[in-house]
Order: sequence, then structure tokens, then C-alpha cells
Amino acid sequence: MKSIFISFIFILSIFKIHAQSSYNYSVDLTKVNNDELVVNLICPSISTKQINFYLPRIVPGTYMNSNYGKYVYGLMATDKNGKVLPTKKTDDNTWQIYNANKLYKISYSVEDTWFSKIDNKVYSMCGTNFEAGKNFVLNTPGIFGYFEGMKNIPFHLSFTKPAGFYGASALTPTLTSNTKDEFLCNNADHLYDSPIMYSLPDTTTIKVGNTEVLVAVYSPNKLAHSKFLADSLKRFLYGAKDYLAGKLPVNKYAFLFYLNGEQPKLETSGAWEHSYSSFYSLEEQPENEGISFWVDIAAHEFFHIVTPLTISSKEVKEFNYNKTVLSKHLWLYEGSTEYYSQNMQAWAGIKTPEQFLENLSEKIRFSKLYMNDSLSFTELSTQSAGKHKDQYGNVYMKGAMINASLDLYLLKLSNGQYGLRNLKHDLGIRYGKDAYFEDDSLFHYISDITYPEIGEFFKKYVSSGQSIPYEQFFSYAGVKYLPVEKYMDFTLGGLDLKPTENNQVGIGIKNMNDFGKTMGFGEGDILYSVNSMLVNTENVFKIIDKMFNGLKVGDILNVQVIRKGTSGMYDTVKLSSPSMKIEKQRNYVLRFDPNPDASQLKIRNVWLNNHSPAPNVLIADTADVSSIDGIIKATYDVISGEAGPRNWNRFNSLFHKDAFMGAIVDHKVFRKFSPAQYAAANAPYFLKNAFIEKELKRTVNEYRNIAQVFSFYEYTTTENGKMVSQRGTNSIELIKENGRWYIMSISWDEE
Repeated sequence: MKSIFISFIFILSIFKIHAQSSYNYSVDLTKVNNDELVVNLICPSISTKQINFYLPRIVPGTYMNSNYGKYVYGLMATDKNGKVLPTKKTDDNTWQIYNANKLYKISYSVEDTWFSKIDNKVYSMCGTNFEAGKNFVLNTPGIFGYFEGMKNIPFHLSFTKPAGFYGASALTPTLTSNTKDEFLCNNADHLYDSPIMYSLPDTTTIKVGNTEVLVAVYSPNKLAHSKFLADSLKRFLYGAKDYLAGKLPVNKYAFLFYLNGEQPKLETSGAWEHSYSSFYSLEEQPENEGISFWVDIAAHEFFHIVTPLTISSKEVKEFNYNKTVLSKHLWLYEGSTEYYSQNMQAWAGIKTPEQFLENLSEKIRFSKLYMNDSLSFTELSTQSAGKHKDQYGNVYMKGAMINASLDLYLLKLSNGQYGLRNLKHDLGIRYGKDAYFEDDSLFHYISDITYPEIGEFFKKYVSSGQSIPYEQFFSYAGVKYLPVEKYMDFTLGGLDLKPTENNQVGIGIKNMNDFGKTMGFGEGDILYSVNSMLVNTENVFKIIDKMFNGLKVGDILNVQVIRKGTSGMYDTVKLSSPSMKIEKQRNYVLRFDPNPDASQLKIRNVWLNNHSPAPNVLIADTADVSSIDGIIKATYDVISGEAGPRNWNRFNSLFHKDAFMGAIVDHKVFRKFSPAQYAAANAPYFLKNAFIEKELKRTVNEYRNIAQVFSFYEYTTTENGKMVSQRGTNSIELIKENGRWYIMSISWDEE
């Protein structure tokens, strides 16, 4: 009996310590009233007679004041006997509690932010949603508060949930059953860093190296599924692992996707990053249509685990939830993250180099046309929740371009040995998750560990807001910057398309061109169909793009419009004309130079991990491609010569657009690559070394428009100043198309 009694006393003591030294929250998700939940808090012990209770005014990664306290109603504080203690709400997010040393419990109702009529803006990805029996989006700052000076003690969360619901989160439950979950957070920072989404489960877990990745999806119309997203994200995650030196920086991560398909369209959509998870509030659509955008946005949010969740200033690491104090370095937190998310996809081969360059072009275009290009980026950062909030979008545009330029400048100064990835790796080692830099010292520190020129870069293009000389920085990788590019393209007539009633597309003719006049469009027409495809405000541009992609000059373009006649009645009118191209122009374009020099090619290869842009459509020399003999001789001739550049335009003109090359390595393994990859890999070698390859003999099997050639060769080259000779065999597959021969493949093996 004695030992049992001692154990009982010990348990009571532990319980008492537990109750006094932590927040103990409970929420019943089965009881929702008018989109409100009741929150109960058994409070930690408080020694002062008066204390402030807060819900956050602002949270990390949002750069706007959310004022979550506005959604709290009927807050009541009581002692252990249930006696009500006096309270006073002193601002939107603060309650003053009197006789706080007697405080035992706080209760209040909290309304979800998504469909509240309160005049206050909270980004949907940072907000809350309480759909009884369906879905609960629990971004914790919108539900749970903390006491002044008491952020660094544990928070216990207890949820009663509908039977079978799953709480998707990076948090691991300390207790879970069919109707109840409990979680433990170390402190307020951990709490607000941990969103939870409750619904019937659609989850998939994948393993990437040592990292366990959870993908959870709520798609009410089942248009998207976690397995599809997980399979699509897997390639990006493996690319990210390699991009980050072979290891993801977390052991567990959760992607939480809410896809809105059953409620009114939300005013905002997007994602919010966290240390071990990210939450997505997006419109529901078929998964095969949305996946490209979803992967893009997921890549951005995932890379936030590097900045600012690992590398950041005091303002971020010691975040003030109830006073708006922001860092100067959004160029790093958002800008470098957005650049990483795009550069990694090109580096890993997920996107083509051309797609990557077009993405950067769009960022320059948006920044220069719609944002203040001369605004100091450090000032924008500190005032992004205040007077410069209308410029915040530029952190994803010019912010990314600051980092693209910085990356190329570092690679130039280091001769391809040190880029932005190296810099952020070094900053991660220097600061890590538990340390921070001082806002005013970062530029000096980076300049000290890299080059003095980088200090000048920050001074001009980040602190002072000077326009970035893109032509200078992109030229380091053999990329041309064109302020204006003229081109020929199809036209629908220069129409002003605008939404009207009933999801229809109205036509304005103020800027109509000659083709539009030939078609016969009129002011006030309603666009009904294009080449028999019915249009509305949601699909009109997709249909026009699809139509243009399959169009040839002279093809008949058929359009139907709804037009009001003289009688006042509406009729369907058919319009048609042979299609034509007109001269158009676009601003701020990046284009790969097809003939980079050795230095540019070296930097480009590091920048893109040896992924080469596709060759331009080239017109081959007739003598090279009109016969089998001509194309074989041209193949040997174009790569042979003394040390120096090769004519890669001629080389590329010999190959079909779907061609490949390959070699047997060490007489064991076949390695396949594109002609562009062959050129990128060998151009630096040819610049420094003589390489002469000649044909010894050949055998040809030809049938109409196809041919197979075994071509026996010998080459000589210089290695370490000595001439080296080697023989082997090329297996060359040829096709004849549109009156000329193309190489479809070349494979070789050496003696």
C-alpha cells in the first residue's frame, strides 16, 4: 500500500507541474455553430495580478497584418471555482485580464476567416475554415492565443473530431483514436509553425532519401488525388535533394492541399510556408490541368526551409507576433526562394532551359511594366506591410531577378566555381536554425566571404534600387537580353475581349487591326465560338491558344458571334477569313545565344547542370543533306579541326528534332544524350584541343526513305600535349523527310 500511495502522490505532482507549466487547449470539431468553434484553455500558472492575452497581429511569411483577434468573440476568464474574472479588450488582438494570479480557464468562440463578414483581410492560405462534417483548416494563429512573456512554454492541443477524420500535419500526435487527437508543441513559435487540416483522409507518404514526405489532399469533387500529387512532387523532391548537395534539410515534411470546389471562390489563394510543412489554398481543377502550377508553387514553399526558416535575421528568428517589425531582406527570403524553385527545375531537367528563361523573362516584364523598378528593395522589405504593401508582389518578380543576377555574377567572378547555391550553403552553416544575423551586417558579411564586387552589387541594386543591367549579368551565361523583340504571329483581329453577363465574352474593336476588319467584327458582338469550339470567360484564351497552335497561314478561321440586329433581336452571325500572321512585339525577353564562347558555355553548364537549350530551327546546306554521302561527310567534317570553335549551327542542322546520340562506355554501359548535350559537353574540349576524325570505310543499307550506315572511323586528338589515335564504329540511322536526309541517331563503340 505504501508504494502505491507514493506512486499516486508522484503522479499528482507530475500532473500539477504539467498543468502549471503549459497551455492546455481543447477544441471540439463536432460542434460547429455559424462557422464558429469554442476554444477552451486551461491556463499555465500566472503570478502577476494583471496580464495580457494575445492572438497574433502578424505571423511570419505573410508580410501583412492579419489581426486574428478580430475573429474572437465572448472571451471569458474564470478561476478554479468558475468565478468570472474581469477582462478588457484593449485592441484588436489584446485582452487585459485582471486578478490573473487566480486565473484557471479561458473560453472563447472563434469564427473562421474564409467566409467571415468582418472587414479584415487574411490571406486564405493563412486563415481558417470550419466546414462541419467536411473539412477544417486550422492555421493555428487564427485559433490559439498566448500570454505576454509566456511564449516559450509548451502548448498541448486536444481535438475531438468527427469519426474517421484525419488530422494531416507535420506534427506527430501524442495520442490518436477514431474520434480524438492530441498534439504537443514546444512553444508558440512551434505552434504557429504547424498547420493542421482535418477531413476524411486522402494521403500518400513517400520517402526521399532520409526524409518522409506526407501529401494530404482535400478535393471535394475528387478531381485531384494525393497519389497523383505525390508522384508528381517526387521528381521535384529528388531534384531538390540533389540541388541541396544530396540531402533534404528535414526528416519529415507535409504538403497540405485544400482545393476549393464546393464553396464560393475565395478572394485570395496561394500557399504559406512552414519549417516542416506548407499549406495550400487553391481552386479545385482536374489534376492533370493543375499539376504544373501546383508543382511550381510547392517548389517555392518547400525551399523556404532554407530561407528564411534556416537563414534569417533577428526579426524573423525572434518574431514579434503583435508588433509589425520586418527585416530588410525580402530579396533573400522570398526572392532567392522563388529563384531557387525555378532554377532547380531547369537544373534537374524538370523544365527545359527555354521554359526557365521564359519564366525569368516574365518576371522582368511584370516588374518593369507594373511595379516600381526604382524602389529600394530594402525599403520595400521593411514597409511591405505598410506604405509599400502594393509593391509586395515584386518580391517574387524583381526579387527573383536580383538572385538570378547575383548567381551569374558570382559564377563569373569565380570562373564557375561558386554560385548562389554555394553562398546559401555557407550562410546556412554560419547561422543555421538557432542563430540569426543582424539586418545591417548581412551585406558586409557576404561581401567579406565572396568578393568586394558583390558588396557593390547589393549597394546598387538592392539598397539603392537601381535598375539591374540584365544585359551584363545574363551575358555571362551566353544569354541575350532584348528590351524589345519583334516577331510574327497569328491574330484574332486585335480585339479587346472582356467578360459580360452569363459568363460570356464581349468584343471591343477600339484596337482592331486589318484582319479584324476583314473578318467583320463589330462593337458589342459576343464571341460565341472559334473554329466550332464554344467559348466563355474561363476558357477563351485556352481555346484561342489551342487554335493558333494548330493553325497554318491561309487556313480558314471560322468564328461565330452573337450580334444585336436592327430589330433589337440577337442573331448568331458567322464570320470567316483566311488566317494570317502580323508583326507583333514583346518587351524584356531573354534568349540563349546559339554560339556562346568558352567562358559563357562553362558558366551556362554550371548554371543549368549541363542541360542545354534546344538548337534553333536551322536551314541546312543542301550539299550536306541531299545525299547519304553528303550527310556522312558533313558529320565528320563539322566536328574535326584544330583547337578552336566548331560550327554548331551546321552540326545541329544535320539532326532531326527527335534525334539522339549515344556511346558504349568502357565496353559495358550505353549512355544516351541529345545532340545539344553532346555540343555542350564537347565544345570546351574542342576549344583547347585539336580533334580530327576521318572515315575509314562504310557499309550502307538503304530502303526508300530510311538508311542504316556502319561507318568505321579513326580520330586523333591531343591529350597532355601528346597526339592520341583511336578507332571505332559509328552506327548511324538516317531518314529522308521533305526531300532531305536527317540523322535520327548516332551510336558508337571504340576498339
